[in-house]
Amino acid sequence: MAITLIDIFINAFITLLVIANPLAAAAVFTGLMAGYDSNRIKKTSYRAVFVSFGLLVFFALLGEPLLDSLGISIPAFRIAGGMLLFVTAFRMLFGHHEAETLGKMPEVYNDRSDVAVFPMAIPLLAGPGCMTASILLTSKANDVSGGWFAVLVAILAVMGVSLACLLMAGPLQRLIGYSGTNILVRVMGVVLAAMSVQFIADGLRGMNFHFAG
Repeated sequence: MAITLIDIFINAFITLLVIANPLAAAAVFTGLMAGYDSNRIKKTSYRAVFVSFGLLVFFALLGEPLLDSLGISIPAFRIAGGMLLFVTAFRMLFGHHEAETLGKMPEVYNDRSDVAVFPMAIPLLAGPGCMTASILLTSKANDVSGGWFAVLVAILAVMGVSLACLLMAGPLQRLIGYSGTNILVRVMGVVLAAMSVQFIADGLRGMNFHFAG
């Protein structure tokens, strides 16, 4: 069955959405921006999403050439990336995901002059996991004409969801509550674990073809 641009978009959207976890990021954002007026919160939300989008697009478009210059093959990077994503999934499943950890350490962010960049953009919305996934998704999508564009649209869509979550952080938290957030994070962790195993399997298959050649 041929892979279509819609298939690439859906795969990329779900993968990046699970890793970015906008709801958990919104929970941290609520704590970090406590006491600020709505205008400041809105500006910080837009800046965080803009920086995140720029980072993910950079790695999606230039990540593979960068790997080539370092002599790293895509199959090898898929295996390494899959391992990294599995660690992220493990942390999400067992309550050690980054968003929760960061939310419990507000003293680290006494200087809140630019929380849009750190910790909101990095490592929450566009951390190592998302950067890795952007490279892997684009490299796989390049097998289909226009596949890279579908990945970029998926990144844009995920950032749109992230922006909505940040702007509605307070109401969202009150709606789903702490327990709801924990359940959602763990469900996403299971999905991400399965995706990471698939990345590793694809990498091993690619390595076998490479050695066979």
